[in-house]
Amino acid sequence: MKKNNSFAEINQVIEKSQFPLILSHILPDGDNIGSVLGMTLLLNAMGKKTTPIVNGTLPYYYRFLPGVEYLCPRETVHHDGYDLVLALDMSDHERGGDLGDFWETCPTVVNIDHHHTNTYFGDYNYVDGDAASNTQILTEMVLAWKWPLTKEVAECFYTGMLTDSGNFTYPATSSKTLRMAAELMNYHPDLPAIRSNVFENVTFRRKKILGKVLTDAVALCDGRLVYSSLNYEACQSLSAEGPDFEGIIDHLIGITDVEFAIFFREMEKGVTKVGFRGRKGRDVTMVATQFGGGGHKAAGGCTLEGNFSDCVDTVLKAAIAYLEG
Repeated sequence: MKKNNSFAEINQVIEKSQFPLILSHILPDGDNIGSVLGMTLLLNAMGKKTTPIVNGTLPYYYRFLPGVEYLCPRETVHHDGYDLVLALDMSDHERGGDLGDFWETCPTVVNIDHHHTNTYFGDYNYVDGDAASNTQILTEMVLAWKWPLTKEVAECFYTGMLTDSGNFTYPATSSKTLRMAAELMNYHPDLPAIRSNVFENVTFRRKKILGKVLTDAVALCDGRLVYSSLNYEACQSLSAEGPDFEGIIDHLIGITDVEFAIFFREMEKGVTKVGFRGRKGRDVTMVATQFGGGGHKAAGGCTLEGNFSDCVDTVLKAAIAYLEG
């Protein structure tokens, strides 16, 4: 049975830990990185020996955030000596990639997440599928625990909250979201730095990738479904890396009359990452979960193995069936 632990129970197990391992999910985004760095700064201030790891490439536009100097390269981290795993912003074990192996050797796993498809994989779990971001949950927790917030932690949490809520415009944005953001504003996060790094720091390569994606976009179902795709060869020719694709799909869902957007990217030969966005009441998890994925009603994803064209065709058929069902 899926059941949340209380804030008090989560607090107790974290405060008892001395050597916590803090893990991001694969293809980390702003909310995920803000969660990892914010908790690292808080726990370091409490005298704990933290080991934070970003799973994959840290996007260059988040390298301004306080705490990045504490991030440990994956190859330097071993499986022994940790008494707690903090899994942040992960809906399931698979989102941890090969870092999920740590969960098997660590005595306690705490899972804090905001995806309603979460599998409650932790020994202790707190999942709020209504929260606009994981950093919203962490802010609420930290305030309830009366842990001392700082300007640096506020910058991490605010960046995560801002990016995952679509600048506080996505449907999951609530009065609680804005109250938590207001609490963070009391600590004077550097808003110009957040704006210039996250929203005004786009490389020419990312612009070229966006141009390719939009040029190749296809509309189906009388314009209600739009998709675009990049196979492995196209990604290689563009010298594209994972962080280059963050936010790409938002340009597809932002087209007039589109209700469902899909972006396919072949990350390596035979492995395809699929991103979904929905609006006008469409629930993208109805398609994502058919392929072992998940997410939120308006945003989700999955990863498929096999021939790229076959993966595209299979997912499109499922999306069309959902739209026309």
